[in-house]
Amino acid sequence: MIINKWWRHDPYERYWLEITNREDIGTNLLAPQTNDRGEEYWSYTLVREVRPGDLVLHWDKNHGPGVVGYSHARGEAFASTIVWQSRGTYGRQRGASGPEPAWEAPLGGYRELERPVTQARLREIEPAIRALRDDLTEAVVGPLYFPFALSDKRPLRTAQGYLTKLPRAVVEALPELRELRQTAVSEPHEPEAPDLSPPSLPKQRRSTGYGRQRDAQRRQIVERYAVDLVLGHYRSHGYEVQDVGSHSPWDITARKNGDEVHIEVKGSTVTREVIDLTEGEVRHAEGVPTHLVVIDQIELGEDLRCHGGRWRSWSDWSPSRSELVATAYRYPLPAGGHEGRPSV
Repeated sequence: MIINKWWRHDPYERYWLEITNREDIGTNLLAPQTNDRGEEYWSYTLVREVRPGDLVLHWDKNHGPGVVGYSHARGEAFASTIVWQSRGTYGRQRGASGPEPAWEAPLGGYRELERPVTQARLREIEPAIRALRDDLTEAVVGPLYFPFALSDKRPLRTAQGYLTKLPRAVVEALPELRELRQTAVSEPHEPEAPDLSPPSLPKQRRSTGYGRQRDAQRRQIVERYAVDLVLGHYRSHGYEVQDVGSHSPWDITARKNGDEVHIEVKGSTVTREVIDLTEGEVRHAEGVPTHLVVIDQIELGEDLRCHGGRWRSWSDWSPSRSELVATAYRYPLPAGGHEGRPSV
């Protein structure tokens, strides 16, 4: 089956929606290679299009119904097997099958949403979702694999299928999914000015509020401000503090009464539900007790002076490898490159 990969040129189109009643949500994506009639089916074949680092939202039919959480793809899809029974009329007559050929994509880092996106919530903004769907229909030639069925006769419901392509415009339309919008970026960046307001509807092309910070000086000023705040806080509580960020995989060493604390500091001008970590920071926190301090919503004026900020902290912090999402790659250059300017 040829899939219409309309999302392939947009690095932010990294979202999928699994529609399921399974109890082991977040373990994997698993779908038969063919339907009851022995034919390829787009919603099953889509499993093969999921790439490592993509975000899979999970629509739970049993509890809600609605989007209850999300996972990230940990590897490429591969051929597997499945024992299953279709819920269609023909499938119920046929009974359970298996094992039969399937497509499987491994998932990891399952997280429940603090505020599930229920079917009732989506129906509240159905006109906006319809407008987003219509915008995509005009821009895309071919099927969208849209996750919701929209009609004039019935209220919004999920599409008939297993895996669907969730457009990023729908994710941006829901403040409940801010965490996913930030997780999906491919490089750490900050906007030139904070955007703390919920996304307006039904705009499809609006910024995520987590756009590229083009001025390195501004980013460094925000980071310096956050570190100085933490240095001052621990110093005021009797700690001897040292800024070690220039040569260590953590930012601050604080000592008091013979005890030593390592502190990782993250500063941001936007509301942060996700932070960027280096491999060195992760390895250090895995091996040495570390405190994490995040100061977001920092105000950065035109005079490049910072003010305010919201503090959050985690003691004895150690990031779980299963929850780390790949947003960039390090690629060793192959042999055989030509020196000099390329011929044109």
